This record gives sequence, C-alpha cells and structure tokens, in this order.
Amino acid sequence: MVHEIGLDSFLFGQSWMPVDFGTGTTFGIFNFICATLIVSALALALSFVVSVGAALFLSCAGSTTVRNIVYPAIDLLAGIPSVVYGFVGLVVVVKLFLAAGHPSGSCVLAAAIVLAVMVVPFMVSSMSDTMTAVKQTYLTASYLLGVPRWYGIYAIVLPASIRMLWPSVMLAFARAMGETMAVMMVVGNANLFPTLLGKGETIASLIALEMGTAAVDSTHMHALFAAGFVLLVIVFTVDVIANLIKNRMHRRTTYSSGTSTWILGRVGARLVQAWAYASITLVIGTVVFLFAYVFVQGASCMSWDFIFDSPSGAILGTEGGVFPAIAGSIWFSVCALVIAAPLAIGTAIFTTFYCKHRTIAAAIRRIIACTAGAPSIVLGLFAYMLLVNELKLGRCILAGGVALALMIIPFIEVRAEKALMSIPRELIVNARSLGCSTSYVLRTIAIPYCLGELFSSLVLGGCYALGATAPLIFTGGVAYAPVPTSIFDPAMALPLHLYLMLAQGTTVPQVYATAFVLMTLVLFVNLIVTVGAQWGKKQWNQY
Repeated sequence: MVHEIGLDSFLFGQSWMPVDFGTGTTFGIFNFICATLIVSALALALSFVVSVGAALFLSCAGSTTVRNIVYPAIDLLAGIPSVVYGFVGLVVVVKLFLAAGHPSGSCVLAAAIVLAVMVVPFMVSSMSDTMTAVKQTYLTASYLLGVPRWYGIYAIVLPASIRMLWPSVMLAFARAMGETMAVMMVVGNANLFPTLLGKGETIASLIALEMGTAAVDSTHMHALFAAGFVLLVIVFTVDVIANLIKNRMHRRTTYSSGTSTWILGRVGARLVQAWAYASITLVIGTVVFLFAYVFVQGASCMSWDFIFDSPSGAILGTEGGVFPAIAGSIWFSVCALVIAAPLAIGTAIFTTFYCKHRTIAAAIRRIIACTAGAPSIVLGLFAYMLLVNELKLGRCILAGGVALALMIIPFIEVRAEKALMSIPRELIVNARSLGCSTSYVLRTIAIPYCLGELFSSLVLGGCYALGATAPLIFTGGVAYAPVPTSIFDPAMALPLHLYLMLAQGTTVPQVYATAFVLMTLVLFVNLIVTVGAQWGKKQWNQY
C-alpha cells in the first residue's frame, strides 16, 4: 500500500477518493486522523469534570448502601450498546442542534457529547479506585485531627489524587478513539477538516462505512486496513504514555496539596461538596433518562408478534419482528464466551497464583491492557481477513464470535484477576503454611470465595458482546438471516439490526421497539449479575 500511495500522501493527504472518476484515486487520511483526535479530546473535556466529581462522591462521601446502588447504575451506563447511544444521539442531541439553528444537526460537537456520556462510567470507575486509595492513606488520619470531612476531601484527597488521574484520562482517550457506531451515527461522515460545528469523519467510521464496498485485494481495501493500523498505533501510543505516567506516579511516594492553590478554605470545601453531589446526580440522571426515554418511546410499539416474528418487507424492519436477531445475538455471545472464558479466567489464575516472575506477570498484564485498548472495528478487520477471507469461512457466527472473543477477553480477565486479588491474603498464606498445593487452594478457597464475582465477569462479558456492532459488520452479521442452526451460519444481531434499520430509513416506531428489546436485555443481564454476586457471597458464607 505504501508503494502504491506513498506514506506522506497517505498520512498527510486530505483527499480520499476511492473511485476513479477520471482524475485518479486518492487515499489521504489526515482529516480522519484529526477528527478522531478532536472528537475524543472534546469528549474527555466534557466528561472530565463530571467524572472527577462523581468519583469524589463515591470514594469519599457515599455510604456503603449508596455505593451498592450507584455502582450497578454506572455499570448499566457502561453496558448500554454504542448503537443505542448513537440512536439516542440522533433523535435527541441532533434534534437539539437542529432546533438551535444548526443546518443538519450532525457535527463534531454532537458526536463529542454522545461520546462523553459513553466514557464517563469508565473514568468514574478508575478514578474512584485511585481516590479510595488516597482516602484510606490520608483522610482517616485527618479525621483524628478533627478536620471536617469535606474540608479533608477538598484540601487532601482532591489535590493528592488529581495528578494521579491522568492515566485514567489517557486510557479513556484511547477507548474514545476506537468508538465506531455512536460517533459514526452523529458526526456527519464528511471528509472535512473537523471544526466544532462542522461535520467530520473518524478513522473507525471510515472503515465501517467503506469496507463493505471495497473490492478484495484492491488499493481501496489495502488503504482501509492501513487506516486501521494507523488507528491501532495511535491507540497503543496513548496506552504506552498512560502506562509511563502511571509508573512514574507509583514511584513517587509523597503528595503535596500545594497550599498556594487550595486557599479557599471552607468555601472551597462547600464548592467541592456541591460539585460532587451535582456530578453524581447528573450521572444517575443520565442513566434514568436513557432507559426511561427508550422504554417510554418503545413500549407502545411492543407486542409478542414483534418479539417472535421474523423481519419482512422491502425495507428492513418495516414489517415483522426481531426474533432472528435475538437468536443471533445469543449465538454470537455464547460463541464468544466459549472462546474467551477459559482463556480469560485461565490467564487471571496464572498471573495471580502460578506466575513467579514479576516481569512475566507485568508483560502479560501489558498485553491484556493493549488488547483492551484495541478498537473493536480493528478486531473485526482481523477476524475478517483471517477467517472470512483467508480461511474462506465466509460470514458466520464463528468468525463473529472470534472477533467478539478478542474484544471481551481483556474485559473478563481484568475483572477476574481483580476478584482473585480480593481474596484475604491470610487465607492463602495459612493454607500454604499447612502444606496445601496451589491447585488445592484454588479448588477449596479461591474459586469458592470469588465464585459470584467470576460469574458476574462472565455474564458482563457476554453482555458486552451482546451489544457490540462494529466487529460483526464484516464477520457474521447478515440482514434477513434466519435463525441459525450452527456456528457456520451467518446471523443477524440486535444492535446491527438496529443500525441497519436506521441506515435504510425504517420508520422510527420499529427502531424504538428494537432499542427497547436491546435495553431490556441489558437490564436483565445486569440484574443477573447483581443476583449472582449476592449468591456467591452467600455460598462462601455457608462454605
């Protein structure tokens, strides 16, 4: 591809013309790179203040009961499929821009707003862990000295935590750059240099929109794969920078609040308190709004026929129902879990209990982190090239399942490892001091102790796969596909069905009803996770 186009022309060219209309073809991705960076940076700027405030509340102010309610709500926000975010962005955010006088409603700022909502739960989760560690180290001691709680949060926790939050911000930035469907549905998809109220197109959107029309082994296809490689390099570079910042922060053992900065005293403490409460209210309000909006709009269109019929009509979704899409989503998710579960759980067990060398364990965790940051559209490209194109499997559940498995392996592994690391150290030490083998400790202590958390990580991984769209566009999703009978059949999935209906101009009621079914599945899965976690704790207490 470099010989055909030239590296400079490819990276810094602003013209993308894959079809020759007499002036030749051109493949320059500079505008797409800029749009990817600018949309992601704007999303982080919009979400940072809310995320820090919500993390402050959860780590320092919320009671155990409140946290047990809020954290599942934030998990719900993270579990909403990106295509639903894109759909709500189209019918709410874009319409608001139209009402404000914007000519089309679709623009870089609209995409950034939608993307900001998507990255908030990931930032809140990682930031609250950092702030909790700082709180445990310093805030308890400040209480003994008579320092009021919110003054301690303002003068100690916030300044000590703020510079340690940058790894979380960088990782969220990497994740935002890989988002495909939600951004693609509201950004306008025009090869223009991105401006705040102008249209743009990200690299992930470019690949998703054009890979289906690119001829096999053509320059067009090679350019799309090269664009995916560039996106992967950018994401990995950001991930490496985040890791370097994190390591540097861990090497520093002292924290300074900087008295010249935190000079507002009790007024500043009150402002931080108001900021934290406003932020957590906004996060919870967003969760309630998203589910309430989809449920209210979609409930009037729901019927048993819609759930159990197959789609029909000249335009997808205008008649019939979504049963093949529901069945296909289950097939894809189960296939992905069968592939991912043993690899993810096995890796977590190995790094926690069997790996004796810190360097090897650190290398494994670095690979997991890099895989977690890989854009889902790039994972879909990999599965397409290997399974669909090279191995000639065609579009099928197995190809889509492999792409989804690559996506959820780090998701499951990180949660499983965290669950295994939460086992009280004294239990492991006492068992080994009695001569128990590692395998015996795993069977009798480790697995029973965190069984509920391991179950939850698998179910959440399946839910993550259930809501994915981008990896299935090239690998296994086919419109009007019947209910599959084997892993070598193509299938339709609910999120892809929703996106295709929007792309083909299907009437809105059917789209709302499809989103209703998808959100109901997400809510049901999260209920299973909550029940599973409680069941695991109960089983251990009875053990």
